[in-house]
Amino acid sequence: MNLRQAARAVTAQFDAELKSTGLRATQLNLLMAVETGAATTITDLAEILAMDRTTMTRNLKLLRDRGLVEAGRISLTAKGRRSAAVALPLWEQAQARFVESLGSQRWESLIDELAAAKAAIRTRSSGGAQTRR
Repeated sequence: MNLRQAARAVTAQFDAELKSTGLRATQLNLLMAVETGAATTITDLAEILAMDRTTMTRNLKLLRDRGLVEAGRISLTAKGRRSAAVALPLWEQAQARFVESLGSQRWESLIDELAAAKAAIRTRSSGGAQTRR
């Protein structure tokens, strides 16, 4: 419960910072993942962002409907690139304030612990008799 509450609080803060751009934090995250070009399919993109495929499909449709992601491709439109370029500095400012308020050492520890938690979940969900207890 604490992890979900913290995630919601952080997301709400980033959403507030991005409000003027018309993007939510989750949408900017998705735009940036698309822009890297690492994903060639919706399934790849969903895996990169640790989302299920149906949620990814729905989120991509919303961004496509707004003209930010190309139809039929995992690629940003010119409008999508402009929107991300406007929103990214606001994201970076919000993150810098968050890191400053938390302290850089605690921030680094938090990132390490979150990576460990994600790895533990992936290991557990990948099967194997040893992890199913």
